[in-house]
Amino acid sequence: MTETARPGIAALIVLAALSGAGLAAAAHDDPPRVISSDSIVRSLTATPALSTRGFQVEARASAGTSPQGGGGDAGKVSLDIRFGNDSNRLTPAAHQQLEQLGNALSAPALAHARFLIAGHTSATGNDAHNQALSEARARAVRSYLLEHFKIAPQRIEAQGFGSTRPLASYPPTALQQRRVEISTLP
Repeated sequence: MTETARPGIAALIVLAALSGAGLAAAAHDDPPRVISSDSIVRSLTATPALSTRGFQVEARASAGTSPQGGGGDAGKVSLDIRFGNDSNRLTPAAHQQLEQLGNALSAPALAHARFLIAGHTSATGNDAHNQALSEARARAVRSYLLEHFKIAPQRIEAQGFGSTRPLASYPPTALQQRRVEISTLP
């Protein structure tokens, strides 16, 4: 093989970068896992662990309460609600999940509860930008729910946390960090 026929180091680096970008794009293009309204209701009405005379009774985790797709903490659910890149515009895929969330928050079991919509970002970008983006995304979810469902505005609060509360099981820049969590408020 002649010197000109071999790919140079620069070409290999470009190929590696393109391959990595393709993998990241493919991971983001995977269809989101939609959590059903029934699973959301179960997650948001779950009672915390009880302690009685030396033993603990833990709330049973229901289907859809894994760290990536459904929370896991009592009274909390983490949803894969997708937005455009560096945007607070909801994608069509997000509407499917928001329909389930709106139905859940409108359910009789949650009719008198209040909720916090918490927006989170990955650690890409600077802190101030991530904070503003997470707040805008949380407000977008709140606005969608108020516009499409008969939910009293005082029942839903929106707050952004930027990248300050990462999921421990994923790298800080992972797509899974870009999430919306719904928690039941006291």
